[in-house]
Amino acid sequence: MSSYQFPSGPAMESSDLARLLSAVPGDRRAFFKQAAALGLAAPALGGLVMDARAQSTPEAEAADSHSMPADGYVGSDPESASTGEESPVPSAAQPFVLYDPVLPRVEAGPKEIAVVAKDATLLIAKDVPYAAWTFDGTVPGRALRVVEGDEIAFTLAIDATATTSHSMDFHSAQTAPDKNYKTIVPGEEFSWSFAPRHAGAYMYHCGTPPVLMHIGAGMYGAMIVDPKEGWPEAQELVFVQSDFYLVDGENGVKVPDYTKMLGNGTMDFVTFNGYANQYVENPIVVKAGEPIRIFLVNAGPNAYSTFHVVGGIFDRVCVNANPRNELFGLQSWTVGPGDGACFELTLDEPGIYPAVNHAFGHAAHGAVALLQAE
Repeated sequence: MSSYQFPSGPAMESSDLARLLSAVPGDRRAFFKQAAALGLAAPALGGLVMDARAQSTPEAEAADSHSMPADGYVGSDPESASTGEESPVPSAAQPFVLYDPVLPRVEAGPKEIAVVAKDATLLIAKDVPYAAWTFDGTVPGRALRVVEGDEIAFTLAIDATATTSHSMDFHSAQTAPDKNYKTIVPGEEFSWSFAPRHAGAYMYHCGTPPVLMHIGAGMYGAMIVDPKEGWPEAQELVFVQSDFYLVDGENGVKVPDYTKMLGNGTMDFVTFNGYANQYVENPIVVKAGEPIRIFLVNAGPNAYSTFHVVGGIFDRVCVNANPRNELFGLQSWTVGPGDGACFELTLDEPGIYPAVNHAFGHAAHGAVALLQAE
């Protein structure tokens, strides 16, 4: 195994090393700029940082911990300010409204999409109100559908009554995050345009740091980008899987538990479209003997989805919901947080077919939907 060597030349002064390491890991950009000024090639930097951390003092480690976001990630826009320890504020719970899983068709052409970030307290399971940060007042936000190559004029507005700042990160876009995934404050709005270049089932989410809290609090949804040539005719559904981590808030309302999200506790619910078992209580009616296409986006923030329909076989699975990425004759397919896929099958016989996350601990926490074939 080869090892990287520091450039030849005068020995690095201790003051130079201290200045360099002071930028790790709180400001990676400053770290690499200072490293370049000191004559260090990029491949050498990882070893330097690891060696320095191994030799660091408890005092240095304590100082370092204060400069690093708790989840180790600064946000979609690396220059945006963190909302720190802010959390959704409980309010009166809104009545439960079934999230419609049926995905309408859309024609190719320019689209204008406007989304409003707002606070809301919603039911995420029977008799479980949850203080959330939302897009357009629902968790998940509404399913967006466009066609590959569509020009999208997008506007994000933050409701004036919102309690904190937010942003929007589209996984379907290819753009500089520090340019277009801007964090804005309540009462502001921000507009920009893009054209998705690849078909798929994409997540969108708030990218304001800490991203983990903003996603865990409910700020996500699905954007389905159809291929230019379209899809074969089928009954189409959309599921957004997400996991919830709760702690008691005021007046019986649950609030997000950031410590649990970080891996220090088990999720309380795993849901399809934001409410545990909502399609057990309200089965989805489909036609037996006719093709079904299910788009699945896993918003996470942490739980994987091993998607399976009991009593069915997927005739085709398209990874990322891109028809160029085809697999055939599958019993299940795993979709990680931040990813998507589409699943095609036909239910030949009338009956009740559970669609589940086959990691059954997650199904037991609410990730079940009944398909009622008639």
